[in-house]
Amino acid sequence: MRIGRRGLVAMALFGSISAWLFSTKVKSRSFTKVGELRDVVMAAFKARPGVESVAADAKDSAKFTVVMGGETSTADVTNLFGYISAYPKENTEEAIARFINSIAEIRALSVEDGNIVAVIRSRDYVEETMRMGLDVLHEPAGVDLVIVYMADRPDSMSPINAKDLPDKTLAELRKIALGNLRNWLPKVVADDGLGDGVLYYVEGNTMLSTGLVILDEFWKSIATRFPGDVLFALPRRDQLFIFKDDGNARTKALAHHLIKVTFEENFNLLSPLLYARRMGQIVVVSD
Repeated sequence: MRIGRRGLVAMALFGSISAWLFSTKVKSRSFTKVGELRDVVMAAFKARPGVESVAADAKDSAKFTVVMGGETSTADVTNLFGYISAYPKENTEEAIARFINSIAEIRALSVEDGNIVAVIRSRDYVEETMRMGLDVLHEPAGVDLVIVYMADRPDSMSPINAKDLPDKTLAELRKIALGNLRNWLPKVVADDGLGDGVLYYVEGNTMLSTGLVILDEFWKSIATRFPGDVLFALPRRDQLFIFKDDGNARTKALAHHLIKVTFEENFNLLSPLLYARRMGQIVVVSD
């Protein structure tokens, strides 16, 4: 699910990520349990034209199945629940509508050159898609990180399967995806409220933020501020935190704290590790 534009303000070392982000939208509804949210989403799905059936998962209060066009999809509202809980001022009805559209449009829209992008995911993400029977197009990015090719749609970021583009090689796909990603560079925002580090995100399309780490043009654009090696964290799929790799214990503590509080919020999670980019290569930073 794509997260909309958010404003950013300074955050103290022991503040929470949620308190750092704010919105001007009106709160429409809150949920104390994930099952309550699932019931609302299921009801909305049942009212959608073309949906044949909706059934709750008896073993997991966050999951349900929906049948559309004779095909069955499994939906999981865990990330949606985390998003609504972390950003209580966001419009809940709009968030639910985006979630529903993100599932429905996967089957309705084709993959075109103009919406192919590259993002970073973990190896666990790729392995999970394989267990689901999907042949997601991907390449190694370094250590446990993977470049995953996706279709960037209005309400979702959908992984591209090999069957979607049978006539394209990975090299061709990479060229197209990075070209589209470069078009977003003018929208990259740097928020330095951390003091010892900077949060970089793509305004209007934050889910592209992780893909910045594979763009040489991005690293060149921040070379004045980060002239040498850097530390970086990707705790969530819409976040890229960068710090100087200068051996400063406070900097490492801040980076690890950001990762910790993000994982406590428990949505859109990517990696609990701290990384470094040294001589152009990605490595894991040990504690």
